[in-house]
Amino acid sequence: MKRNLLNTWRRTAAKTAAVLLAGIAIAATVPATDAAAGGQIGNYLALKGGFYSPSAEFDLGNVNAESALDGSADTGVAGEIAYGHYFSPSFALEFGVGYFRSKGTFASADAGGQELKFDVIPVIASAKVFVPVGSVFPYGEAGLGAYFTQFDVSESLNTFEGSTTLGAHAGAGLNIDVSENVFVGLEMRYVWAEPFFGDQDIDLNGEDYALNGFNLNGFTTMFVLGLGF
Repeated sequence: MKRNLLNTWRRTAAKTAAVLLAGIAIAATVPATDAAAGGQIGNYLALKGGFYSPSAEFDLGNVNAESALDGSADTGVAGEIAYGHYFSPSFALEFGVGYFRSKGTFASADAGGQELKFDVIPVIASAKVFVPVGSVFPYGEAGLGAYFTQFDVSESLNTFEGSTTLGAHAGAGLNIDVSENVFVGLEMRYVWAEPFFGDQDIDLNGEDYALNGFNLNGFTTMFVLGLGF
C-alpha cells in the first residue's frame, strides 16, 4: 500500500511540476498589469486548508449476483497550494495541486461493518472573476483538473488505484487584503469527477465485488492565506 501511494505521489509530483511550470511560463509572457487595485498585484501564492464534504453515495455491485452494497462517506479534510496570476483587477488564472480524503462505512450488514477510505490528489486549473470592492474581493470560479484516486477497504488485502480522472469544478469565494502583499479568504467549490477502477475486485467476506458507482462529487470549503509578489 505504501509503495503504491509513493508511486502515485511521484507521478503526481512530476505532472504537477509540469503544470505549474507551464502556468508560470504563460504568466511570465504577460506584462505586469496594475492589478494592484485594492492591493492586488500580478502574481500570488495561496495556501488553502479546510474540509471535503462528499455529496454522493456509491455502491459495490456483486459480479456474481444481482445485489449491491450501499455506502456513504463522511466529511474529511482538504488542502491545496496554488499559484495564480492577475491579468486584470477582475480576472486571474490559478494552477494548484491539492489533497482531500474521506472515510465511511458500507450500509449493508452483509459487508460486516467494514470501513472504507479514499485519498485524492487533484491537479487543477481555475479561472477566477473578481468584483473588487475596496480591499474586499468576492469572486466566482470554474475550472478543470486531473484527479488521482486511491481507495482502501478495511480487512481487505486490496488497495485500488483509479486511472487518472478528468473532472470539473465551480465555486465562489471572498478575499480580503490585510496588507499590500497579503490577503486572507474563504473559498467553496463543488467537484465533479468519477474515477475508473477497471476490473479490480474487492473481497468482502469471501465474495468478490466490482467497484462501481463511486464518484468524488462533493464540496470543498477552505480557508485561504495568500502572498502577492
